[in-house]
Amino acid sequence: MANGSFEGLYTFLEVAEIYGIDDSCLRKQVARDKFVVGEDVKKMGRTWIITEQAMIKTFGTLKFEDYKKKLEKKEKAEAKKLAAQMAKSKGSRSNNKVHNMNEKEEKIKDSWVSNEINGIELKSFAFNTNNSE
Repeated sequence: MANGSFEGLYTFLEVAEIYGIDDSCLRKQVARDKFVVGEDVKKMGRTWIITEQAMIKTFGTLKFEDYKKKLEKKEKAEAKKLAAQMAKSKGSRSNNKVHNMNEKEEKIKDSWVSNEINGIELKSFAFNTNNSE
């Protein structure tokens, strides 16, 4: 078990879901010393956790491997769905922005061509370069 990592640790509720058993079964096994407390299992607050090794040793690998495959498929599907949503929203936003920019530019161009925009005519100006103040 790596320090600071929760990989390979499962709550009793997760184990119960994986193996189709009641989580009280696991607590009873702890009470009967089937697990080494502090090594195989540990109570954190009100939640019991178990190492992957202890879980497999006690309940086997078949259902656990099925669980991991299902979890992997679910994660891939969610990642694919998220990527599709991001691509869709990114594409529609940028297309709208380009469309709006082009539309504004066309209006400005048309206004200049048809002399609808009247600017202020600047006839003359002078800079004060006198630094003696």
